[in-house]
Amino acid sequence: MSHATNYMITCPCGMVFRSKIYEYVNTRQDPQLRYTVLAGLLNVSTCPNCGRRSTQSRPFIYSDPAHFLLVYVDPTPDISDEARRDTLEKLLSVRQKVGIEVSYRVPVKEKLRVGSEKHVAGVTIDTLQSSAEGSVSRGSGERMSSGADRAMREGKERSGASFAERAMREGKEAPPLHVVFGLKHLYELINAALSQQERLGRLALRTFSQREAERGQLLDIARKFAAELQCQVDAEIVSGEYTVWLYGSRRQIGAIMRELTP
Repeated sequence: MSHATNYMITCPCGMVFRSKIYEYVNTRQDPQLRYTVLAGLLNVSTCPNCGRRSTQSRPFIYSDPAHFLLVYVDPTPDISDEARRDTLEKLLSVRQKVGIEVSYRVPVKEKLRVGSEKHVAGVTIDTLQSSAEGSVSRGSGERMSSGADRAMREGKERSGASFAERAMREGKEAPPLHVVFGLKHLYELINAALSQQERLGRLALRTFSQREAERGQLLDIARKFAAELQCQVDAEIVSGEYTVWLYGSRRQIGAIMRELTP
């Protein structure tokens, strides 16, 4: 099953609250998390007082057994070469324990250094990648500070091996472990594995009403659909407009739209 840790987050507005940060995502047990990831909402903390958002850039493992996909993700695309090598060495040590291929998609700038080499330190090099480094998906507003920042930075050194090993041991035949830096590359891998109807769909339910009762009713409707169809719900307020977003597969969102059509 997926694994997450609750961290105490301190918002600039002074609010202190708990936020769930995922270290391991398994879409077999939690299928809605696939669309949480694709919507850019995984590990995004939202202040319950002022609504300010911030992405907590912690590495995590993404496992989708149904599509034979296993990925180690560091959301930060611009980490140093030394940090990348350190991460790859840790993951390679896991490979030696459980016997699995580790596939690292080389950024364009790094390809210039690698040249025609096909393997570096035992890591299979994907020379087909043509896109530049992706960017981290962030929520709107200022970045929050967190008392857990130090622990999360240290977690980058230890979360990879433990959760990668757990993910690899889930099936008799483990898929190759892809290693990506930056969320853009993760989205590319996920979308390449999904059919058109399985890809991300979204639906917005909006109201300009300032009444909490009406906003709550809209949110309740969205949550009912989300529970029935295993979708993801997210609410935001922009310029007085209250919007509830539903994220799921295009098939699921299509079914919701048909239910809402008079």
